[in-house]
Amino acid sequence: MVKGLDGGQKAALLISEMQNGIANSAYVSSPLSGQVAARALPEKLNALASRFRAGGLPVIHCTIAARPAFQAWPVNCVLAAQIYKRGELVSGSRYAAIHDSIEVALSDIVSERHHGMAAFTGTDLAATLRALRVDTVVYSGVSTNVALMGGSIEAVGLGFTSVIAEDCAAGGTAESHQFQITMHLPLVATVSSADAVCAALGV
Repeated sequence: MVKGLDGGQKAALLISEMQNGIANSAYVSSPLSGQVAARALPEKLNALASRFRAGGLPVIHCTIAARPAFQAWPVNCVLAAQIYKRGELVSGSRYAAIHDSIEVALSDIVSERHHGMAAFTGTDLAATLRALRVDTVVYSGVSTNVALMGGSIEAVGLGFTSVIAEDCAAGGTAESHQFQITMHLPLVATVSSADAVCAALGV
């Protein structure tokens, strides 16, 4: 049993920030992109997304990208400043594009935001989920120490339940990932696995 999926709840898979300029080591060299490769996230996410689609459940890619010339991009935290300084993560660019190895189906939804560190900030994601009659979000992708933590807090605040497919997610480092999934994320989400989630959903 997976808490949040144990009462017939409808779920949507949220794939967080699996973008070339964030998670693809062919475009960016960082501890996070290294963790994505080491944990084989693209392959695992493709498999998980395929099972959701086969079960008729929504797959939503949650991305972040600045407007051209970084218009209305607030530099109000270290991560925002780093993105601004690199100047690459702009909407429509190859850096902002979904990871080259991630399969995107015609039925998938892309939810792009232009500021903030979590998927619900300044987007219509909550309205989209409600229109789809979704009760529980299954978070995957990157990163467990920022976007998945922040997104789970937002989801709970908006009345949704959050589940983390831990083996389909990565943190900035192996240590930060382990710390988050054992210490912080369990306070706001159910930490589970792809197989357990799919078993609970019958997909």
